[in-house]
Amino acid sequence: MSLVFSAYLNTVQSTVSNHFNETRNLEVRPVVVEYEGVPVSYQHQLWRVRPESVCANYQQNISQFSECTVKASRLFNALCSELKQSSAGDWRQVKIQNMYCNAAVSFKPTVASIGSARMLSSLEDARQACNAATVSAMGNSEPRLARERDKACEVYRELKAQHKSSDSKVAPQ
Repeated sequence: MSLVFSAYLNTVQSTVSNHFNETRNLEVRPVVVEYEGVPVSYQHQLWRVRPESVCANYQQNISQFSECTVKASRLFNALCSELKQSSAGDWRQVKIQNMYCNAAVSFKPTVASIGSARMLSSLEDARQACNAATVSAMGNSEPRLARERDKACEVYRELKAQHKSSDSKVAPQ
């Protein structure tokens, strides 16, 4: 008799424990949703989307991470809108709606645009050459490095003077 009673208590305890965990959303739950052609992954716990988990699988590739987080932000907004329109049937739906609406408001996507670096102007090029030659000559008594520095910095000063004089010719009247 005690074996049956023990099995019964384990079942009841397990059911109560599962119900308690489910109503409190205590465990971290991973979710992957295909949205606008991109798998958006995130985790939630305690009825909150964990922002650090959103698109974490893309963090090594900034352009994919950016695209995913933008889609995730749209997903959270869409889920919030959809859940608001449907009638709140039970406590669980209300919790889920609040979770996604909070995420829609608080989650900030990473927006990145990767492109080619712009070309340096001859003045910027000359400034960088002067700076590099100055650093090379620092703490070194070799006359060749001092001459290279002087030459590079003279080119920079001349270009800078030309740039200033062309700016003053274009000044508004």
